[in-house]
Amino acid sequence: MLLDYNDLVKLPFYDTIDKKINEGGLRKLRTDSTGEIKNQDMHPVVLTPKVPGRFYFIFGKPIETRGREKELRDKEKAQHLYLHVKSEVESCIKYLKEKREEDPYRSILPRLLYQATHGSDAEIPTFEP
Repeated sequence: MLLDYNDLVKLPFYDTIDKKINEGGLRKLRTDSTGEIKNQDMHPVVLTPKVPGRFYFIFGKPIETRGREKELRDKEKAQHLYLHVKSEVESCIKYLKEKREEDPYRSILPRLLYQATHGSDAEIPTFEP
């Protein structure tokens, strides 16, 4: 979101635009509403599209739970397993965040330049796990 209502009202010309929007146009969208809802002013937001980024993922080592059904009915043991899984997931996320920060091809411009110089079929380098 680039601008929300609080940002828009600070613009010198917004009050005129806001009046025009709410005098006719957008209020007609609430024809099935009544009372206070129908009379509420509508305020646009200004959005900017997000440039596509790289998607980082990793598969952590498997955590075997098969055959542990009875053991996991014990709250304390289940909590221990939960904390173990949580720790592994957090560790993987931390690792990926570090690799993302080090990635020279993280933003779109370096990726486009790489493909422009190596051909559109070229696979953009990634990190080795």
